[in-house]
Amino acid sequence: MIRNVVLARLKPGVREQDVAAMLAALRGIRTPGLLSITAGRDLGLRDGNWEVAVVTDLANEESYRIYDSDAEHNRIRRDVVGPLVERIERCQFQF
Repeated sequence: MIRNVVLARLKPGVREQDVAAMLAALRGIRTPGLLSITAGRDLGLRDGNWEVAVVTDLANEESYRIYDSDAEHNRIRRDVVGPLVERIERCQFQF
């Protein structure tokens, strides 16, 4: 299985309702081989944390590639995430 971890820093002044809508859109993504998707706002329990995290578990590398190239996923990235996020870091690993 592949775990995909995405961390994001928000642009200054982003409204909480826009963050909530972004997280809901991300949680709604469905593609073949996507086993689970979790997205949430950092709780602020430690200084220096990233502000948003998204974790997806996928059946295999092919499932990751389908998820990564999915048209609706890329629309959400472009139209929903893009206007709110200043920086993104990603990591994919097998588990």
